[in-house]
Amino acid sequence: MFEIGEHVIHPGQGVCTVTGFDDNGPAPMIVLESKQGHAKTRMLYPVAQSDRLHPTVTREEAQRIIDHYSEMECDTFTERNSSLEESHFKQLLKQGAPATVRVAKTMRHRIAEAERRDKKPSSYYTRVLKEAHRRSVEELAVALEVTEDEIEQLLETRISEN
Repeated sequence: MFEIGEHVIHPGQGVCTVTGFDDNGPAPMIVLESKQGHAKTRMLYPVAQSDRLHPTVTREEAQRIIDHYSEMECDTFTERNSSLEESHFKQLLKQGAPATVRVAKTMRHRIAEAERRDKKPSSYYTRVLKEAHRRSVEELAVALEVTEDEIEQLLETRISEN
């Protein structure tokens, strides 16, 4: 079970902080707080489904992800139906880092490839990239105990080196 103050990955929200437990309703709940942008959202999550939550990466894992960004392989999954392809990548986002970082790198690569061929990239590439990038930045910032802006700068440096 999780402890108050612990950061976890919520499958739909990304990084959340455990802020308490609520045993007053029909089922025990974990009280989570999610921060997306400038707003904070408080939500209840069933203890019975707590196996779907998992801790964020450790400081060491986060540093390793950043240090070895250039060696990270893009995901080669393709499907004739772009909706099924998008579903594949959205499922990966639920895992947290390093999967979110890999998905973001893959979407950047696919967008660049399409532009090199003078084609318009699939609109799902930008949607998935935006969410993968947001989740990556949040989780790496929490793990390394730095601001999201600092992670943005680190990632931009790694991306430009690639």
